Amino acid sequence: MGEVLKRSQVPVSDTWNLNDLFHTQQDWETAYAQVDANVARLGGYQGRLGERAALKEALDLLTDTEVLLGRVYSYAARNLDVDNANSEYQALSARAQSLYVRFAEKISFIQPELLAQSEEYLAAMRDDASMSAYRMMLDNLARSRAHTLSAEMEQLVAMTGEMGNSPDNIYSMLNTLDMKFPAVKNEAGEKVALTHAGFIPLMKSHKKKVRRAAFEGVYGTYQKFENTFPAIYQASVQSDVFYARAGKFASSLEAKLFPDNVPLSLYDNLIAAVHRHVGGLNRFVSLNARLNGIKHPSMIDVYVPPRLGFDISLDFRDAYALVVDCLRPLGEDYQAVLRQALDERWIDPFENDGKRSGAYSADAYGVHPFVLMNYKPDLNHLLTIAHEMGHAMHSYLSNARQPAAMADYSLFVAEVASTVNEVLVLLELMQRHPEGEAFLLYTLLDSFRNTLFRQTLFAEFERESHRMAEAGEPLTAQSLNAVYARLNAEYYTSLEQPELLAYEWMRIPHFYRSFYVYKYATGFSAAMAIATKIRQEGAPMVKKYKDFLSAGGSLYPIDALKLADVDMSTGEPVERALQEFETLLGRYEKIAKKQSAD
Repeated sequence: MGEVLKRSQVPVSDTWNLNDLFHTQQDWETAYAQVDANVARLGGYQGRLGERAALKEALDLLTDTEVLLGRVYSYAARNLDVDNANSEYQALSARAQSLYVRFAEKISFIQPELLAQSEEYLAAMRDDASMSAYRMMLDNLARSRAHTLSAEMEQLVAMTGEMGNSPDNIYSMLNTLDMKFPAVKNEAGEKVALTHAGFIPLMKSHKKKVRRAAFEGVYGTYQKFENTFPAIYQASVQSDVFYARAGKFASSLEAKLFPDNVPLSLYDNLIAAVHRHVGGLNRFVSLNARLNGIKHPSMIDVYVPPRLGFDISLDFRDAYALVVDCLRPLGEDYQAVLRQALDERWIDPFENDGKRSGAYSADAYGVHPFVLMNYKPDLNHLLTIAHEMGHAMHSYLSNARQPAAMADYSLFVAEVASTVNEVLVLLELMQRHPEGEAFLLYTLLDSFRNTLFRQTLFAEFERESHRMAEAGEPLTAQSLNAVYARLNAEYYTSLEQPELLAYEWMRIPHFYRSFYVYKYATGFSAAMAIATKIRQEGAPMVKKYKDFLSAGGSLYPIDALKLADVDMSTGEPVERALQEFETLLGRYEKIAKKQSAD
């Protein structure tokens, strides 16, 4: 782990090419002005949406404006995400957000005005061939009739947009820019910067003093802000409660599930199913502790990989090439786009000072996806390549097949393509490296731990924190830490629970995108089923899978997954995934026992 570069020191070849969005900032300004002009024009359709021709014109202009606004926002956000301290990018981002709020305010009349039309008119518009691009929008509109306010009230709610975004913005600035962790020593005894991207690699150290120093360095720092982070999070949760109540939903959770047309029972059943299998989770973490010679394991030890004599450590481009090769079952056309993404610099792979932590893929309709990473040379980050490029390919294929108004796929299915890639890569590596089967099984099982179990724990934390807010209970460090500590004790019954672990929830940026993380768990379950069928059935299943990837938002997410032979309306995929976890765990236990005996 060397010195973290400043953004200006990063070679151009190791950066994403934002010229694909706009060649110059003046081009951005021109697009910004065009969006502003379009926003003004959209207001001219108010009172005319009951006319067929005017409705078509308004929706066409709305869609064109959304696409251009998406590019304007993406340019500002992508620049800021790699250089948070840059005041110019901060200003661009603020302007883009303000433009989005003005856009939302100006179009706020559309939904209530359309809902004031007769059901027969809306049904006729939905079924009109010339309006086919807006079929799902109009169908969703009919569903939302009970949750729509008057035009004046909808405009008032739309005006709160910037205020509603504030908690996330404040959290991001504090977490990535203003807050600094202490330096710690790595396994070689060298003092290194403790960063968001470098934290988990240190937690994988086989030296407990290294893990403890990293753990205490990170969570001890969060502890120093034990009043600030709960205040920011409470503002975020209260924002969710406000929007849910304004929309006449019974709860924040119901409001967040509504756009995906997902029943509340799915969320609750996920949590219940995972609780039924925490015994297997504890068998897994306990076995890993024994393999590492840890007599009294705690949560500080949960990231440590067992010493099984196998690992993969490649530089970024070699790792990328390996991922592409392992995804051969998805076809040469799929692989060709992955190679194109690297050659054309869709990806910003390495950490630099002021860069957003983690990894993501961000879509820009009419251009291509942009992928942010903070790559380190280990198997986990190799799988991150597979994961994020799965997102990118989902967006690429959806955009290629669907009109702009139906290209965006639901967040409910967003984690499926990414996880299918991860699973296919791991299964292929097991075949290529039988000597590493135990370690690769560990890695897949640890994906279950991190994705199905851990994200469900997060989902349960969100359900409880929002319930507390809706009941008028204060969200403080004491109350939120207590909830988080209790959940960890319930999930990890075999591990000691350090007091500082109660602060971990403060490190999770996804909580500012509320009720998102459960989709990692459901997506993982669906992906396990799809990856297994691809390897068993070959080309016919690949075609079904690509039909799903290309569906975009043309179907409700549960219906889209049915294209890939997965029915999430039942609890069967989650339960089957958890049973597969138990099966793989048994296989891992046998191999690990044999290797230990040898």
